[in-house]
Amino acid sequence: MEENRRVLVIDDDEGIRETYKVIFTPEVESDILSRGSALFDIDFSADLKKNKPKIRKTADYKLSVAETGMQGITLVKDAVLENRPFGVAFIDMKMPGMNGAETSRQIWDIDPKIRIVIVTAYSEYTPDDIIATTGRDDIFYLRKPFNHEEILQFARALTNEWNLEQKQEILQAELKEANEALENMNRSLESMNRTLESMNKNLKEKVEKQAAMIVQTDKMASVGLLAAGVAHEINNPLSFINANLSALKRYMTKIDDLHQKYNDVELFLRYSGLENAPALLEELAEFKKDNKIELIMADIKDLTDESLDGIERIKTIVNDLKTFSRIDEADYTYLDINKAIDTTINILWNEIKYKAEIIKHYGTIPDVRCFPQKISQVFMNLLLNAVQAIKEHGTITINTQLISQNNKQEDFVQIRIKDTGCGIPKENINRLFEPFFTTKPVGTGTGLGLSITYEIIKAHKGIIEVSSEVGQGTEISVILPTGV
Repeated sequence: MEENRRVLVIDDDEGIRETYKVIFTPEVESDILSRGSALFDIDFSADLKKNKPKIRKTADYKLSVAETGMQGITLVKDAVLENRPFGVAFIDMKMPGMNGAETSRQIWDIDPKIRIVIVTAYSEYTPDDIIATTGRDDIFYLRKPFNHEEILQFARALTNEWNLEQKQEILQAELKEANEALENMNRSLESMNRTLESMNKNLKEKVEKQAAMIVQTDKMASVGLLAAGVAHEINNPLSFINANLSALKRYMTKIDDLHQKYNDVELFLRYSGLENAPALLEELAEFKKDNKIELIMADIKDLTDESLDGIERIKTIVNDLKTFSRIDEADYTYLDINKAIDTTINILWNEIKYKAEIIKHYGTIPDVRCFPQKISQVFMNLLLNAVQAIKEHGTITINTQLISQNNKQEDFVQIRIKDTGCGIPKENINRLFEPFFTTKPVGTGTGLGLSITYEIIKAHKGIIEVSSEVGQGTEISVILPTGV
């Protein structure tokens, strides 16, 4: 560490400031020294080079001078900001404006470590007065007149004391740091030992868990493949059934027109006056009544419309199956989250419709870059858990919105799924994402759904959070970056 020999002098007398310069830097000479001769008891004659006193200088001091207390305070502030603090300050007691005691107090507020010597030629200021103003009793007190050696002794002793204190603080900090490092090493070693013991103890269990998760993931992939195949096979006959029903609807429109014309003919016969008209009309009336022609003509349009509507619903389910399977999407691609949730709801509708009302609050959100099949699996797991948590009948509320994370540039999409089910005890929340952990009855759950969900979200650099209250329900929040 570099020795601190920085000295500050604050005195409103220019001659005294010049004298300090000679004391701390003897090579500096000035005619102004004559103004301080009487005060410092030194004979600075015209033949200064011949008769100047020999000033013994044992260190290279760096001197800064100020004319007023405020100038001195500014120099101290700058020195602290530059990390080049003063070691000692010689401050005149009686100065215009701010006196030496108040200047010392404000300097100590800025730099408590600086040593201060109050220099005064007036007897009205006692050490007790100065201590009362500064609030510290470690201030030094020097009366004028004095000689240069007294100043040098103060400077030498107080800067040495400042440097020794700094070295002590550095050594103490280094010792503390070394002790903390040693303690950290010991803790790290203990932690490593515990970790190794835990790894050795649980290795078999972890391998089994990972294997089970892989099997579960493969099962989901197989389900997706099966869904895609089924959807494809259903889609073919569905197409010509839809085409035939559409054609039938068009034909029935023509038959309906023909039926209307028969009615017109019947009306004509009724008022034609032909001899055999009454017999024909009676025969037609009996035929219509026996075969329910009017009912058939009225009902056949509704039957055709209902059949076409059913075909459309089947097409929607097939398309949702194809969308959910996404076998051809093995890479990241952009996914419409709102549509993906709707698709998953359609797939699970038979599970949902008897137990829960779905309430949607979809925000305007951008597509998310992800593995679509994996994210759809997340929605399926979360929605199934929500349905199964509801004992009789309740609601599942789904919210989507665009949010921003603190200190991050990109946007995020948040999906919140909240149910009015039984809720989760606090002691179980932290274990929800553990493999094989389940609160469901034996045989109704593998305990892998949320664990796989957590791993999928983690792989997408997302966040999944759970809040729950027993008897009130559970809300799960998923946050995904828009571009992974």
